[in-house]
Amino acid sequence: MHNLHFSQPCCDSNGADPLWQRTGHALPNGIRQEAAGMTWQQFVDEYTTNGAIRLGSWTVAPAPGDMVECRATIAYDDRIMSMTATAAGPVGAMTSILHDLGVSVQIVRLHQRRLDDRNVSFLLCEHDRQQCWATGDGDTTADANINALIAGANRLLAGSDLHS
Repeated sequence: MHNLHFSQPCCDSNGADPLWQRTGHALPNGIRQEAAGMTWQQFVDEYTTNGAIRLGSWTVAPAPGDMVECRATIAYDDRIMSMTATAAGPVGAMTSILHDLGVSVQIVRLHQRRLDDRNVSFLLCEHDRQQCWATGDGDTTADANINALIAGANRLLAGSDLHS
């Protein structure tokens, strides 16, 4: 996973928002309130959580019927697996892969930003009425979304039993 690095810290009166402090762009509503007062490093440590699920690599290719096929090498605890799912897009496919691992995650909200030369996604994820925010970045919006989804799954796993 990527560790959100942006080149130009800035200063402004919105000191409670760590993204604003770092880039001059506000966090989405919801995560902004949660992260108020955090340092940039605290924000990164909290919302880009590494954990039991680790994504080694993934590819996406067109599939019949306006679908995509996602292939991922993913580690869950001490197991490393190659998995495949077909869905309407990369996020749907990775959500399906997580479900096949026994980790059910729903995306409640998704926000994207282009900051410096990176795409950044902020997801509000949910399992069994437990919600958490997560963030990820990447060269593409799909990379950012997938990294945020994995971070969200790890944050939810840390807080409860996600196995369905």
